[in-house]
Amino acid sequence: MRKLKEMDYPTLVALNERSIRAGRRQNLSPRRMPSQLHEPYMVNHHVVHEWEGRQDIRMSVVLTSGGQTAWLDVSPEEFDAIPEVELSELDWEAAICPGTPPAMP
Repeated sequence: MRKLKEMDYPTLVALNERSIRAGRRQNLSPRRMPSQLHEPYMVNHHVVHEWEGRQDIRMSVVLTSGGQTAWLDVSPEEFDAIPEVELSELDWEAAICPGTPPAMP
């Protein structure tokens, strides 16, 4: 079994709104926000980066079953609060398969 972070639609919306309010660089515009029909949303990649002199997390979120992904910047505390779920090898590969979004800006 493998583990990935997974969130529901209200969590994705709340994290995105906090990211926008905080002035973080990577978040989802209203036109990029997926519908609730695609939940759960898996985090298939993340990196630690510096933002305003402190550590921050830039994570890749799988938005659709078709594999669309987007970067979303969150605090380390917000990232740590996203629960991890155990996945079968097949489900894990499906979540990782979309790959990483284009190079980070």
